[in-house]
Amino acid sequence: MSVLHGTGTNPPTRNAVLCVLGAALACAAFGDTQTSDDTAANGAEAESSDLALELYASPYGTDVVTPTYPRFALDRNKEGWVRLDFMVDPNGRPYEIAVTESVGDEAFQRAAKRALEKSTFEPARFNGEPLDAGHYQYYHFEIDGSIGARSWFVTQYRRLMKAIGNGDREGAARLLDQLESSDTLNLYEDAFLHVAKSGYYATWGDQHEQLAALNRAVGHYTAEKRLPESLYLSLQRARFLLLVQSQDFQRAMYTFGTLSEKLDEADLAPLQAVVDKLETLRLDDTPYTVPGDFGESFSWSYSLFKNEFLLDDVNGEIEEIKLRCAKKYVFLRFDPDLQYEIKQDYMPCRVQLIGDPGTTFRLTQM
Repeated sequence: MSVLHGTGTNPPTRNAVLCVLGAALACAAFGDTQTSDDTAANGAEAESSDLALELYASPYGTDVVTPTYPRFALDRNKEGWVRLDFMVDPNGRPYEIAVTESVGDEAFQRAAKRALEKSTFEPARFNGEPLDAGHYQYYHFEIDGSIGARSWFVTQYRRLMKAIGNGDREGAARLLDQLESSDTLNLYEDAFLHVAKSGYYATWGDQHEQLAALNRAVGHYTAEKRLPESLYLSLQRARFLLLVQSQDFQRAMYTFGTLSEKLDEADLAPLQAVVDKLETLRLDDTPYTVPGDFGESFSWSYSLFKNEFLLDDVNGEIEEIKLRCAKKYVFLRFDPDLQYEIKQDYMPCRVQLIGDPGTTFRLTQM
């Protein structure tokens, strides 16, 4: 066996209270007033901006512990992977660890978190000074020699793809259920299963379902080694467009970065035109809203594209907001009357909301 690891939207009402997430967040309903200390600090920054070049270095692992492969999963030939988002403190220790994506049994999540808690990192540095910073880590649990699909899976997969191509929804649904009911798919088979699911949902489902399948198939760094390059790039291109359509713009930009390393200039040009429009949107004050739904989970995560946001139209309960930023971690209680502004220097940030399953809401960025 082996364990691999690697790193890696309606306009708002303007009477909402503006909360600036500064160096030491003090979030209260006091409007957007500025203290004399803030003014002095801003002035000092302005005076020194021409005198010193600000340099930022991201955290990186120095002693990343390999997790123990769960024995019962190994005995049953189960594979999986886990993405952990976390903060690294100025001493290089990880904290505020959260599972943001995973495939396979929950035992993989527990093993990954235990390993990360024992790991150490070189902290992020800004002008040489260590600081808290957001980071992420992938852990892949794979059994040696399992690369490739077994014959029974290949047969079922081909039948499924043929049914989708022939427009046989009933037959495709039956075959899809049969493949999904197996709890011993290896990661290679899981990738191809979700390739098929993306085709099924493109024909009979909706964009959200198709995007979820594509995220599972190619949304992590080891997918490239499991799929033929032409198929991998085709799916990443489709995923990029779906991310844009769903207004998940920051992840779309990450996906474009992956494609820009693989596609030639001519193939990249149509996507570059979309990216140029996104960059304009990022920098202007045009608001946009995305719907949020906790589903069956107690949390919801999203990569912020702009540095101001608010949450409204909440149906259910949101208790906490956690922001894991490139240069800051912020934790605060949710207040529906607040609009939040993150210092631009802290971006990019990933927001995690903690609350009750079934909660729905709107996240507006501006």
